[in-house]
Amino acid sequence: MNDQSKTKPRSACQIIIERSFNLIHFNSKIMARPAKFKNEDILEATMELFWENGYRGVSISDIVKATGVLAGSIYGRFGSKEGVFIECIHHYAKQTEGFWGEAEKAATPLGKIEALFNGIVENSLKPCDRKGCFVMNAMLELSHQNEQIAAITQSYVQQSEGWIKAQIEEAKRTHELKEDTNSDQLALSLYGIIYGIRGMSKAIDTEERIRAYHKNVLTALLDPHKTQPLRGQ
Repeated sequence: MNDQSKTKPRSACQIIIERSFNLIHFNSKIMARPAKFKNEDILEATMELFWENGYRGVSISDIVKATGVLAGSIYGRFGSKEGVFIECIHHYAKQTEGFWGEAEKAATPLGKIEALFNGIVENSLKPCDRKGCFVMNAMLELSHQNEQIAAITQSYVQQSEGWIKAQIEEAKRTHELKEDTNSDQLALSLYGIIYGIRGMSKAIDTEERIRAYHKNVLTALLDPHKTQPLRGQ
């Protein structure tokens, strides 16, 4: 029998190279697999958890149980519990864009403001949404001790007030509101109504009282600044 027909023994170097190639090939197949859980689904489930229990009342173990995602994957995607919470704030803010979009459909600037608050009231009265505003809850719980969360939540407050102020400025240009109306102060006061509505809703106040509060405060804040109709009209 010819000795050349026998398989030559592999060197240690060849074995290491072959194993390395197999490991790289195996890992590439794993990396190519689509993620089983989408970030949006994880954030939706986790947001509800934080909403019900607050930041301090939720652990990574709770998030694992609620989402079915392993702790290592949670840390890999978001870095920490704080990282998950911050992404939940952004996730919530994105969901609320519908309020502003619907309000923009109104024909006049004041109509847009009224439509915004009507939408917030209707949403706050839903049994599943009587938990307060997620952003406001985060501000109240953590702003005094977490500068990053304070900055993020404050930026969303400023965006909201900025939208209201823009409608006030437009209402002044279209003579719905008096020219001497202080846009900054009125926007600040109107934004405060959102705190009131969300707070009363979270406290499980009655629908009648929440609607009365909304109507009375909105009227009290806007009516003094409205232009008077011309005589004879």
